[in-house]
Amino acid sequence: MTLFDGMETFARVVEAGSFTAAARELDVTKSSVSETVRRLEQRLGVRLLDRSTRHVAPTEAGLAFHARARKAIAEAQGAVAEARALHEEPAGRLRIAAPEAFTQLLVPVLSGLMQDYPDLEVEIVGGVPPVDLVEAGFDLAVRLAPRPADTLIVRRVGTSRIIILGSPAYLARQGAPERPEDVVAHRCIGFSPVFWGHEWRFETVDGLLAVPVKPVLLTNVTEAMRAAALAGMGLTALPEWSVADELGSGALVRVLSGWKTPESGIFVVYPSNRLMAAKVKHFADRLRQHLKAAGLS
Repeated sequence: MTLFDGMETFARVVEAGSFTAAARELDVTKSSVSETVRRLEQRLGVRLLDRSTRHVAPTEAGLAFHARARKAIAEAQGAVAEARALHEEPAGRLRIAAPEAFTQLLVPVLSGLMQDYPDLEVEIVGGVPPVDLVEAGFDLAVRLAPRPADTLIVRRVGTSRIIILGSPAYLARQGAPERPEDVVAHRCIGFSPVFWGHEWRFETVDGLLAVPVKPVLLTNVTEAMRAAALAGMGLTALPEWSVADELGSGALVRVLSGWKTPESGIFVVYPSNRLMAAKVKHFADRLRQHLKAAGLS
């Protein structure tokens, strides 16, 4: 008996509530399950289960061991699934939840993926708040946050940075700010209702610097903020990924580039009770490569 075999059998007993039920799930005899757990306890030198004629219950040590064992089993199953996914072709329907503004970045990634794997179908749902992915029927979600919940399998694929920018015409009229405090004198386009609407934040050696702004336009639509900046209405603060094309063409110009602004991760997440399917792994790999090529790693 390997330690991992013992852990897996013990976890089944705890979750099934009896040796008999665990044996049925594992398709082995009850005596085999009982002997495996006994040898595990002997190996660890601690009693993991309180046994009665009808039921078994984990001891305090058993509860602690089960929590760690379950995580180890999930990690091992995930590793096996990921290795298999490398040799399987993505197929079937891939259902993705993502921030609405971010969906534009997924299209070129999915275009290449679906060209390589024609049996793959994709549904993208934008603007979905954090939900139970299994209950809502999603294979994965793309999330922008410091870090998603531990109940999900999380893979970081990039970095979302807020940058300050304006159009060449606006900057020619009003000049470019040289320090964060200079934005107070500028016309600004703010993101409502979060903090970037009324104050813009910068990270300094002395800590976080919050500069109050009085927006001439407030909106919760990223596309409207970008359009307003392109129209020369003022400075705005947007995620770098949302204006990559405009920065590349020179239609928008970054200012205060020497000042660090807060950033968050770009994550692909999927339910912890699901093994990584080939379609999920290939999508996550392609998205990470795409973001890295765009300087968003």
